[in-house]
Amino acid sequence: MAGAGRTVLVRGLPASTRGPDLEREFGRAGPVRRAVAVTEPGSETCRGFGFVTFSLSEDAQRAVQEITTLGDHKISVALANPKPRYLFGAKH
Repeated sequence: MAGAGRTVLVRGLPASTRGPDLEREFGRAGPVRRAVAVTEPGSETCRGFGFVTFSLSEDAQRAVQEITTLGDHKISVALANPKPRYLFGAKH
């Protein structure tokens, strides 16, 4: 699966967190392809979690092991579970 093992889930983000904040902090682990702080619908308030996708799975693993804070906030970082993709007509 493309992207498997390259995306991390970040929890415990403050409400003011934006994508560039994640990109700046997680860039210490390696090149970031995409960083998203999930926001409330119709708002810029972060819902407390986000996703960071790296170019290499090794960089994602490094982030899990080494990054524990964002500014002065303690955060939780784990490899993201890929969302299952269902194909039309596929047997389950």
